[in-house]
Amino acid sequence: MKYLKEILLLEAIIFILFWLNDEYLATMLTFIAVPVFGSILIVSLIAERIEKSKITKDYFYLMVGLAAIPAIIFLVMHYANGGTSFDWSKE
Repeated sequence: MKYLKEILLLEAIIFILFWLNDEYLATMLTFIAVPVFGSILIVSLIAERIEKSKITKDYFYLMVGLAAIPAIIFLVMHYANGGTSFDWSKE
């Protein structure tokens, strides 16, 4: 992939902006994005093992990055905030 680093950097910037502006939306997007991209990665790896394709390794690196970046940002923001209180869930 030609723009692998740019795509991952853009995702990181978008998630950081969400975390700085709206913790609820950022949490929900993280809890949705990580399993979705992780599942796509797992299915792609299984399909690749069954039958080889012409997909480059960059695709798999992209899927790992798309699943890992939101999780890493969540952990960093969770630690930086002294733990997420999830106060928004009580309203």
